[in-house]
Amino acid sequence: MRLVVGGLLMGVANLIPGVSGGTMILAVGIYNEFIESVAEITALRFRFRTLAFLGIVGSSAAIAVVSLSGVILYLLFHYSSSMFALFIGLTLGGTPLLYRSVRPVGGRCIVAVVAGIALMAGIAALKTGTTIPHNMAVDLCSGVAGAVTMILPGISGSYILLVLGQYDRVIGAIDDLRHMNLASLRVLVPFGLGAAGGLAVLSNALKHLLHRYEKITIGFLLGLLLGSVLGLWPFERQPTEKSLEKRSLDELVHFADRHGIALADPLDHEACVAQIQTDWQNGRTVSIPPREKAVAAGFLVLGLAITTLLGRLSPAEPQSSLSVDTS
Repeated sequence: MRLVVGGLLMGVANLIPGVSGGTMILAVGIYNEFIESVAEITALRFRFRTLAFLGIVGSSAAIAVVSLSGVILYLLFHYSSSMFALFIGLTLGGTPLLYRSVRPVGGRCIVAVVAGIALMAGIAALKTGTTIPHNMAVDLCSGVAGAVTMILPGISGSYILLVLGQYDRVIGAIDDLRHMNLASLRVLVPFGLGAAGGLAVLSNALKHLLHRYEKITIGFLLGLLLGSVLGLWPFERQPTEKSLEKRSLDELVHFADRHGIALADPLDHEACVAQIQTDWQNGRTVSIPPREKAVAAGFLVLGLAITTLLGRLSPAEPQSSLSVDTS
């Protein structure tokens, strides 16, 4: 049951930008064995215990991802400000867990933290000024990036997909597959191959880095976590193409009315999607109602409380729990 719960929590976490799947499995006490098991499989050593362990955790995570992908897309569309405020809180709530692991903080650790923040600031700036194409090569690289961050405690793989502009594309493809739309495989197959390769490389690299450079490595992760907040400003975020495509015509009309977008007659789903995107990209000055700010602040506090509590449920000695036996 512990493996099932850990897998379910990991799957849910990897759907939500700002929440780390690694933190979830660390909190339930199966992190070390997860890293060791993945590393063992990639070294082509197959034991029944290892296969059973990964089978239970992996299938539980997959069930959570497939069953909840549509729900996440719905919430991101209708309650964008509240959801992204929640993501900020969930992200910041992971900092105490990693901070406890680097105390006392030395000079090299501080440099690693600053480097992590700088990297995430660069990614956020790239997202703001650049449109990343949607193609097979990008899907493959997104799988690698998502996997590399997916199992690191405190670092959210789905957040990386978000800043790369791939989040709703991948989540939407998973939801399409749930509805037996096989065209989604054009996204999921290269993404899955990249994720498998990233996990194989990461599991072995992580063992080495945590064994040889533990505090510096965790310090860099802490910097990534803090810097990730820069790309999660919650208000008036542009709706993505996939999130718009998933909504009904009535939902699109309500959304346009709520944001002051005048739709042309006759109403057509495809035309509505195109007009909303065009209107948003042409630049809009929108005043944020005080009620929306207050609700977003409440969700930020809620997210902070959730991951802070999960961090407190993790082992009492974080350094030993993050270290990996290399024997």
